[in-house]
Amino acid sequence: MRISTKIDYACRALLELSLNWPRKEPVSVSTIARKQHIPLKYLEQILLQLKSIGFVESIRGKAGGYRLSLSPAQISLGELMRKIGGPILSLTHNSRDKNSVFISIWRETEKNIAELLDNLDFEKIAQRVKGSPLVYQI
Repeated sequence: MRISTKIDYACRALLELSLNWPRKEPVSVSTIARKQHIPLKYLEQILLQLKSIGFVESIRGKAGGYRLSLSPAQISLGELMRKIGGPILSLTHNSRDKNSVFISIWRETEKNIAELLDNLDFEKIAQRVKGSPLVYQI
């Protein structure tokens, strides 16, 4: 599994917006870039993509910026990764050989990783940053 810079920056941008939830004031692009150490031009492209998939909304004007369209609890890390970067674990052409014993191992690994990432939402991630104790429910 490889985490691209694009996915990393998208995660950081959503984290910054999650840390500002539920405040209704938008966060400026420059604030997100500065706090999360993301190049401004790259962040602008990522925010446009996050907007197109419905995770953020933009507010125009002097006090404009971006804010989450959904609650951080409704955005999972797995969903973000798939929508920004594609499959969680991409198999090479050679590893798709149906006779390979590893194909089932790779699929099982992908399933386990996806389950873990799908259960980790941005509310939980923001709580980690804030240092709040997490409450696990079974």
